Amino acid sequence: MKLNLQRFFILLSCVTSSFAQNFVVSGTEIFQPQNKKILLLKNAGNGQKKIILFQTNLRVNTDGSARSYHPQDLRGNEKALNNICNAIVIRRRSTGKNLCLTSFKEAIGIFEKFRDSGYQTVPPDIQIGWDRVLAKVTHNGKDTPCVFTSGEFKGYFGSLTALKNGLSGDKKGECDVNDQVDPLKVPALVLVGGKNPVKDLGAQIGDLLFAYDPAGQLFSAAIIGDTGPEDNLGEGSVFLNMTLLGKTTPPANKPETFKLSVTSAQVLIAIIPGSHSFHIARPYTAENISQRVTDWQKESGFNTPEEFIDFLKSFMPQLK
Repeated sequence: MKLNLQRFFILLSCVTSSFAQNFVVSGTEIFQPQNKKILLLKNAGNGQKKIILFQTNLRVNTDGSARSYHPQDLRGNEKALNNICNAIVIRRRSTGKNLCLTSFKEAIGIFEKFRDSGYQTVPPDIQIGWDRVLAKVTHNGKDTPCVFTSGEFKGYFGSLTALKNGLSGDKKGECDVNDQVDPLKVPALVLVGGKNPVKDLGAQIGDLLFAYDPAGQLFSAAIIGDTGPEDNLGEGSVFLNMTLLGKTTPPANKPETFKLSVTSAQVLIAIIPGSHSFHIARPYTAENISQRVTDWQKESGFNTPEEFIDFLKSFMPQLK
């Protein structure tokens, strides 16, 4: 009986491994701004299970953290994790140019005056966009940035993510802080903005993914929690990048935050398109995201993360 059980488990392992290896490349795209190759993998049986695979550096994203932006530290030199230009757009109407990209010092000066006016006055030739990233409150019929009035985040701007925790009413907290996917606690990827191959292949907000750094051999399950600029394929939350770098101490300001960018390695990103509703659990946490990715891997024939990593690494030559 013991021998028969051993044979059974060996046979089961072989069948599972064979099923996992049934994934084949069904499409190849190029992300033009960075000339990066993107593969679409499908299981050869019925094509129901898919993986979007690419390699990229990872900038670091702080949106959603209540510590991300501060009215009195717009450059992020002391207490804010980021500079305000990563949350706003300041355009000169006459040229259409975003001064945050072309004249940072001027942009900061304009926003300082906007802040000092109680967020009421904008020069005639200037347009300030802020409500995509900064939370808002309404006073006397006018929307203004939400600033925490009490608690540990007093004085900071509220910051938003595209993915929400699904809370309502008072459970959202001041500036809707509890409804955001906290980048300091949750491993998340920013989905590249605009029209691009990653979206065309099916990736969307809330989809699950797996990230692996071949250089440090560290990995993490994650979720697509936000959208970002059109020119950059890779941007991870503070927590995701810390995990891949083996860091445990969160940053205290922008200089420390930006050191968490993964620039020395090409991280393997495996997005599972259409998985936003797979075993969904909210509010989103590192633990329930990890469990959901593990469940999907096992249903797809991968018994361990290591098996999945070996599988992904087999496609690395095709990503060059």
